[in-house]
Amino acid sequence: MKKIKLALLIILSVIILAGCGKSAKEEFFDYTKKNVTENSSNDISMTIKDIKLTADMKDSPEANVMVTQLKDIKVTGSMQHDVSEKATNTKLNIEALGQKIPLEFISKNDDMYFSLDIFRGISKIASQFNSELPSDEKTLSAFDGKYLKITDADTLEIDSKSATNLTKEFQKEVSNYFTSLDEERFTKENDVVTFKLTKKDVVVLAEKFNTLSKSKKEYKEFVIPDFDEMIKNLPKALDAKFNLNTKTNDLAVALTSTFDKKDEGFIDSIEVLYNYKPNDKQVAIKLPAKKEIVNVKEIEAILAPYLSDELDEELDEELDEELDEELDEELDGDFNMADDEFKELVKELEKEDFSSFSAAESDELLEEYEPLLTEKQYKTIEKIFKNK
Repeated sequence: MKKIKLALLIILSVIILAGCGKSAKEEFFDYTKKNVTENSSNDISMTIKDIKLTADMKDSPEANVMVTQLKDIKVTGSMQHDVSEKATNTKLNIEALGQKIPLEFISKNDDMYFSLDIFRGISKIASQFNSELPSDEKTLSAFDGKYLKITDADTLEIDSKSATNLTKEFQKEVSNYFTSLDEERFTKENDVVTFKLTKKDVVVLAEKFNTLSKSKKEYKEFVIPDFDEMIKNLPKALDAKFNLNTKTNDLAVALTSTFDKKDEGFIDSIEVLYNYKPNDKQVAIKLPAKKEIVNVKEIEAILAPYLSDELDEELDEELDEELDEELDEELDGDFNMADDEFKELVKELEKEDFSSFSAAESDELLEEYEPLLTEKQYKTIEKIFKNK
């Protein structure tokens, strides 16, 4: 799924493009222009229509169980946009693994708030995989009704002003690109305009984004690392089909990703459906009250008992690894037994009866002692075994 993240972002960016005119192509962009210049409220949904397994995994019980679980995932919700207030509110409900997880983002200007009500659902799902996320009522209730302001300096490690400027410039690039596309790629039957987006379009837009990121010093942090490798690792095929009903303004998007056999995954292809349907639920977008906003430090304080236990375990593991490494180094010859310790060892060995030991067994014992001894000490021990 990681491989289609950039592709999905670019595909969805077509929804906010600007355009003009009345051809099939222009009607499509009239819709997108309306969505960014006027107040709007839409019901949205996402479902996985189909998942095809690779030939060698079709009969795998484990793979088929995983496919069933993936196909059961559903996302429903609403997205509201207030142009005059420069605010948006996105509310989603994610159904997965028998749990319903609420997800909410509220933004105004450059500020964005993320609802922490999601924590309960995540904790329940994590428990199914024997994760030790906090699940006690005291901890969970501390997150209820709270929001994290994710544009705080201690939360994001990016310059929000630069991000905003880059986004605006990239939207112009995207708009210009789609405006330049051939009219033939947009068709209309009855009231439905259809447009298809391909992997080639995704790659072109990704290149434009990366070129734009390199064009100014302030955008440097947004340059995509290992760009060529990322493009190389995109699915073998990406196809997005947009169906816009110009009468109802319903928009349906079918995204199909087909993977290469060399990826060595168990999925051959996956088709995901997205639907956007206007509603009449436009209400004033309310930002979280001051008492409802928490920062990262407050969250860490709530999770402190859990985090400290986790940290202790991690430190113990790291310490064990360091000790093992040190011992390995010592056994490689950097360590020699002290004289007084060696004298005690000789006394103990001289008390033992090695007469029943075969030559092979004696050699094996010598090999165990050799890393700990100097050449002189080794010869002394060797004589003890041979004389016995």
